[in-house]
Amino acid sequence: MELHQLRYFLAVARSGSFTRAAEREGLTQPTLSQQIRRLETALGLPLFERLGRGVRLTPAGQRLLGHAQAVLRELSEARQALEALRDQVAGGLSVGVIPTILPYFLAGRLEEFLRRHPAVEVHVVEEVTDRLLEKLTAGDLDLAIVRLPVRRPHLVCSELLREPLLACLPPGHRLAGLPQVEPRALEGEPLLILRDGHCLRSQVLALCRRSASRSQDILETDQLASITALVASGIGVSVLPAMAAVAAGGCILRPLSSRAWRRVGYVRLPRRYVPPAQTAFTQWLKELGREFSRHLERRWGGIRSPNSRAPSLTPTKS
Repeated sequence: MELHQLRYFLAVARSGSFTRAAEREGLTQPTLSQQIRRLETALGLPLFERLGRGVRLTPAGQRLLGHAQAVLRELSEARQALEALRDQVAGGLSVGVIPTILPYFLAGRLEEFLRRHPAVEVHVVEEVTDRLLEKLTAGDLDLAIVRLPVRRPHLVCSELLREPLLACLPPGHRLAGLPQVEPRALEGEPLLILRDGHCLRSQVLALCRRSASRSQDILETDQLASITALVASGIGVSVLPAMAAVAAGGCILRPLSSRAWRRVGYVRLPRRYVPPAQTAFTQWLKELGREFSRHLERRWGGIRSPNSRAPSLTPTKS
């Protein structure tokens, strides 16, 4: 029994004629008659009694009539519900974010997205990049906001912004009076960095030309807030992403002169169908990235948009 056969059966039942039913369904009369015969064969009972040029339902046809109407009505309602869901921004969304981005870029602004789309439930997971990518690949996350690039060819990546990296110095430090700091000038200084597993760690070590094996002058922690507190107390120096400047009270921040940048973006699995909630969230992230770039430009100057040349990094007056 096929759905189109039930539709043809109802058309004949309503019109009382194979000819009129075929015209309404856009078929030839022999084709419609053949489909009705196949339905009768599948059911093992005749559905119509032929009367001259018209037809009427047999007892089996009368019994089938209500069921066929209910089936096609349910199908129509299901199709309408799915079409509404296709355009409705609703449902759950799991978002992973690395610890050096979540507090400074997303946390204070997520409520804005939820106000726009109150039917969306956002679940946020904070983890280091490798663990987020594992969760993403396993299907436990819809997308992850991380530092780019990500060396996973099976993932779709989209850049949101590029931000300068800043030298973070204690008050009165010998480099604090400079408009810019050369990373090599940080050699020999006690360096405060994040523990292994944080992507910012390798970038800072590369900038300062240090090996992780040279740990005698490197202090490690899990939180940027701990780093800024230690720098402010004079324990050492560090390198911070510009978005973390808001939490660096008591520290002196200076742009690095080596055109050091961090690329921030989101990654997701390739999907034939992207739910409206995820599409709305990524569009909002792009708006947020543009807004954040303008803020960084006003504060630090020289913010680089994707695919542009690297400008100089001189802080603007605020």
